[in-house]
Amino acid sequence: MTIRSKAATISGVGMYLPEERISNAELAEIMAYDVEGYLADKGIGVRFRAAPDEATSDMAVRAAKRALEQAELRPDDVDLIILATDTPDFVSPPTSAVIQHKLGAKNAGVFDINAACTDETIALAIGAHYIMLEPGVKNVVVVGAYGMTKWLDWRPYSDSTSKVLSMLFSDGAGAVVLSPSHEAGYLSSKMLTEGSYWDTYGIYMGTAKPPTPEMIEARQHCLRFHENGHRVPADFNTARWPGLLRETLEVVDQAPQDLGLVLMNQVDKAAVSVTLESLGLSMDRTHWVADRFGYAGSASVFMALYDALEKGRVSAGDLVAFCTSGAGFVLSTALFRWV
Repeated sequence: MTIRSKAATISGVGMYLPEERISNAELAEIMAYDVEGYLADKGIGVRFRAAPDEATSDMAVRAAKRALEQAELRPDDVDLIILATDTPDFVSPPTSAVIQHKLGAKNAGVFDINAACTDETIALAIGAHYIMLEPGVKNVVVVGAYGMTKWLDWRPYSDSTSKVLSMLFSDGAGAVVLSPSHEAGYLSSKMLTEGSYWDTYGIYMGTAKPPTPEMIEARQHCLRFHENGHRVPADFNTARWPGLLRETLEVVDQAPQDLGLVLMNQVDKAAVSVTLESLGLSMDRTHWVADRFGYAGSASVFMALYDALEKGRVSAGDLVAFCTSGAGFVLSTALFRWV
């Protein structure tokens, strides 16, 4: 059997931020805590909060529409929608089905993936694989969307279940359209998982821990540190990201100095700096947006890509790497040539 393959490239990017903007100073008033001091090295300057009636699917659709406009495509042209999020509208059905309906993408198949804050990078690789290997799939919309503020406990710090986690996260969505190309856009990807860190932080509610009235009363359904007290080492990402990026580059005979842009989780600017330094690169090889957009988890690198394109940071031929990690703990990369 002959398998026909085709190349895949990024043809459009979009993003969306909710209307409500909350500064570090405003959150400090709400939580009675030195939010600015805690976030000083992390580079997070603000967060956006979805409206009470605004779901993850609503934000995803807004970002997807903008990405399709940039790609000069209509919803009818979409063959597949992949949603990357750990804040879905519902446990079931899949939120991607809701997005397909709201977007009017009647010809698209759909599915969700959840690998916490690294899932958008994994979804990019999966979307590219579909285009390259499935003759019937041409245009794929990959959406990273985040509604984490609905799961944060923003009571005063002494009473908050979420503690410092409350200060990190923001809402919003980023979307990428993948389409066939004559030249190779998508090049390679890697994943690394250390599942022993599953009990660090998360929203611990599901079949292993069904919700009860007592759990809700104690705010144990919110994003929180696990009661096991297991913590992620401070250098977890910086000890692993450089090696993972090198391995991703080696697959296509490239080196760190060949990278034009490295887009990473927008949650810890200091960790990004250390990672780039380990690769022999300076901070001008990345693009930071958390000071203006906040850290919207699964949407963060798509937001950074959108803003980098708006500011002329990406040119034809550039090698662009996505490198992210998420609770669990899961790390992933995806490498593209901008064509």
